[in-house]
Amino acid sequence: MAIVLAICPQCGAKIEVEDTHEAGICQECGTAFVTEKAVNRYAIYVASDNSTGSNGNAPVINIDNFIKMARNAINAGNGKEAVNYANKVLEVDPESSEAWLLKMRAIEYVGTIGNPRVTEAISYGDNAIKYAADPEKVMSEVYEYYIDRAIALVVIATSHLRDVAKIKQLASIGVSAMKGVANGDGEVRNLYIRLSMSALMLKLKVDEKYINEHEDMQNKLVLLAKAYLEMCEADVERLKIYGSKLLPEAITSRKTTLEAFMKGAPEEKLKEIDGKRVENNNEGNCYIATCVYGSYDCPQVWTLRRFRDYTLSGTCYGRTFIKCYYAISPTLVRWFGQTKLFRFFWKSCLDIMVRNLNNKGIDNTEYRDK
Repeated sequence: MAIVLAICPQCGAKIEVEDTHEAGICQECGTAFVTEKAVNRYAIYVASDNSTGSNGNAPVINIDNFIKMARNAINAGNGKEAVNYANKVLEVDPESSEAWLLKMRAIEYVGTIGNPRVTEAISYGDNAIKYAADPEKVMSEVYEYYIDRAIALVVIATSHLRDVAKIKQLASIGVSAMKGVANGDGEVRNLYIRLSMSALMLKLKVDEKYINEHEDMQNKLVLLAKAYLEMCEADVERLKIYGSKLLPEAITSRKTTLEAFMKGAPEEKLKEIDGKRVENNNEGNCYIATCVYGSYDCPQVWTLRRFRDYTLSGTCYGRTFIKCYYAISPTLVRWFGQTKLFRFFWKSCLDIMVRNLNNKGIDNTEYRDK
């Protein structure tokens, strides 16, 4: 039996161990360690940047320095550099839980909207837990990261869906914008919406038992669900610009996704989420007016929407007219909306109607449906 020098894989302290024992306890932090791993860590430790190994030609790697450099790179938002430093550590010690944690956090800075690298982050997080000396502590850190990242992805999706300046510019051209969903914007929308699916992947990796036992995690799930509802409503508002709406199966899918985001949360937390919001679907679209004026949000359509909500909807005859209009107008727009005669006829009629309504005091300023 011999006493050899080693470095604790958990706290990094220099310690002495018996070389015949498979495992030991760090005198500094009290963490259990594998002897071979601790001894190997000491063998590659070096105090200066220019040090070489005992044979005089093999470079010795300072793991602790690379860990610090990876952490600093993450704080600076330099994900690529952080990943490189974490990889240098893993080349020497592939069971370094801390290096896997750093790589998990760094990869988000390397990701893009089209590829947020969520699958990789999950893999790195799993490894961090697997090789941790204290799995419960690392699990808590990984799970917290998963949910925080999920919330961030949904918020990013919402922000991009609300950036509609280019869409409104396209809509101002006229009826050609009505093809926006199929011909261009549909792909753009799906790119952002897929971020919510990446967020769901992260959430589903969090154990339900862990959620039930941690109120702070339950509160984060509420924030995640509310963020998702905001994203859904932003998408519907975007569709309004060119008079479109979601298909029934899309609404069903969003209901299922919302339930998955909240799965594991107790009943009292579920009450904080208004699930009905996910069913909002532009039921009040002015199809013909949007086709004629090129946008759901313009002074003429704002006037007509106010007339619908505050005058027509107040009488039995008015409500009947609204019901018939929304049953027939989508088909009319789909069949004839691209013809000049259709747009000329309806614009002549609507211009007169809007002018009369404005003269009667119905405002033409920005309006949100009642």
